[in-house]
Amino acid sequence: MTQTQTSPAQSPEEQLAAYFDPANRPDPYPLLHGMREASPFTVMDGALLVLARHKDVDALLRHPAASADRSRSKILSTDAVESRKEVMTFLDPPDHTRLRGLVTQAFTPRMVQNLEVRIREIVDDLIGQVAEAGSPVDIPSVYSYPVPVRVICEMLGVPPEDHKVFGAWSTVLGRALDPMMAANRTPEIDKEDTETRAAFYQYFRDLIAAGGAKGDGLLPSLVRAEAAGDRLTETELLATLALLVMAGHETTANLITHGILTLLRHPDQMAMLREDPSLAYPAVEEILRFEPSVQMLHRMTKERIVLDGLEIPADTDVLLLAAAANRDPEVFPDPDRFDITRPVGKRLDHLSFSSGPHRCLGANLGKLEAAVALRTFVDRVRDPELVPESLEYRPHVILRGPERMAVRFSGITGIG
Repeated sequence: MTQTQTSPAQSPEEQLAAYFDPANRPDPYPLLHGMREASPFTVMDGALLVLARHKDVDALLRHPAASADRSRSKILSTDAVESRKEVMTFLDPPDHTRLRGLVTQAFTPRMVQNLEVRIREIVDDLIGQVAEAGSPVDIPSVYSYPVPVRVICEMLGVPPEDHKVFGAWSTVLGRALDPMMAANRTPEIDKEDTETRAAFYQYFRDLIAAGGAKGDGLLPSLVRAEAAGDRLTETELLATLALLVMAGHETTANLITHGILTLLRHPDQMAMLREDPSLAYPAVEEILRFEPSVQMLHRMTKERIVLDGLEIPADTDVLLLAAAANRDPEVFPDPDRFDITRPVGKRLDHLSFSSGPHRCLGANLGKLEAAVALRTFVDRVRDPELVPESLEYRPHVILRGPERMAVRFSGITGIG
């Protein structure tokens, strides 16, 4: 594994710039360690504050004056803010509280639990497709990405013939969240984003009109969700559906891919998981800590905040490096060691699903999908081996994950 080389002379500002360089996407952790040691620090002439220590990132995410509404941001473009203003993750109370409460009614733990059998069926089918593809196989395209796409599409009543287009839409919509992509936008990219969002929204308008809001699935539950006489508006519903498809797809796909990659790099841990199925969920939690799909978060301060003696002025953009916080030695002993038997009290302290009122609503579903996918891969793929030269990361810095990753294998148990 090639590691990023950092010079002791590099300033925190230079480390942050290097972190955004796609060339450092395969291994950003030396840079993240350096920034955590320097945290907190400011960049962009003081317009942006960077927090990377676990205690600071966690405290700010929980602080009532830390705002998810980035409409006053000095670092985001007006277009970027405008396109997200109806999305739940960009709202503050009381709007966020109201919207999250309505969506939670449709996204219950019981609903997630009831999906396990179907998720196993989907994963078993995809393992069959891995066998058909033959060795070596590109894991993201054949296995990791299709798992969450099929799950969320089935939950929303999207017919199988439309699953692939939803995967493509998700990739385009997810691009809008990433600062690397925003910094390199072109009129063609803007046009594609606008057309994709319009096509996505119209698809669900048509699906609902055709009776897709009937029954007991996720879409009907969202349409029916009501509290104190209040319901989701059409705009809120469509923005929520876009968020569920985009976030549920990209983050879980990266989690599964990074899970397989990390286990391949740590064969002792893979052997433990193969021998003990009860380690599936602990393995997922450790992968979330060790290789988080969401590397950073962004907040604005609504008013002056004093955080452990640090004074943060109102209307300050704050960049929260969750991936650095997840390897903070003050919280995680030997943080650069991948250990699926890490004590539960420490394993669950990661910030990969955020913290506070914006903690990820779909966390339990994502963990279930990843646990089933990883356990099935370890059980049934014989003699898996990474093809190192195949590993290629997407340029995205927030939703970090491999775009291509080939794995050799000698066969699939139960097939042929």
